[in-house]
Amino acid sequence: MRNDPDGSDDDGDDSSPLPDCPRCGVPVGFVTVTGPMTASASPCGCTVPPNLVQRDESSSH
Repeated sequence: MRNDPDGSDDDGDDSSPLPDCPRCGVPVGFVTVTGPMTASASPCGCTVPPNLVQRDESSSH
């Protein structure tokens, strides 16, 4: 039995921490919010919900 204290798993193809665009499936590098209910995913340029990517509050510097 192996005890892995850091919680890392070998899930195979889950190497990208980026979410996929809900419209085209391309990994989203960043989201530009253009209004209260609209945003644009990059690099694909699709219109997506502004909350597609959540800020990671645990990594505040």
